[in-house]
Amino acid sequence: MKAVAPCDPGPWGGLAGKPWDDGVFSATKQVLVHVANDGGIIHALQFQYEKMDGKAFWSQKHGGRGGEITKRINLESASEFIANITGFYGPIEGSGGFEAIRSISFHTNKGKYGPFGSEVGKYFASGFGGKIVGFHGRSSVYLDAIGIHMAYF
Repeated sequence: MKAVAPCDPGPWGGLAGKPWDDGVFSATKQVLVHVANDGGIIHALQFQYEKMDGKAFWSQKHGGRGGEITKRINLESASEFIANITGFYGPIEGSGGFEAIRSISFHTNKGKYGPFGSEVGKYFASGFGGKIVGFHGRSSVYLDAIGIHMAYF
């Protein structure tokens, strides 16, 4: 991979929530996905990154305290990386049109993790052609929107 400044596609999702940006790292090692008990919405995401010096670092939890189900994605080895995210966002019932991430999948160079949540609403995809080196977005009670920092090959 060439040493190129990452590009920042997204965020996809609703317009509410507080902006956040984890920054750029050498790798993503784990992802925690907090999903509602009924599976209908993504409450929060949290990432374990590998810093440029090789040390592991956990991001803040992006989203609310809900999400009775936690799914852990462990990337198999140093050779596995997240290449693309896909998912759906849409209105939350009883929220007056408030939109948030309803479903998310993580596609690596070795396979797919997900979908987590309900595949309803508007579809989004980050596209292929590189390695995701960080995430950004907006969050409140839910994960409102998600974007990526991508290092293209």
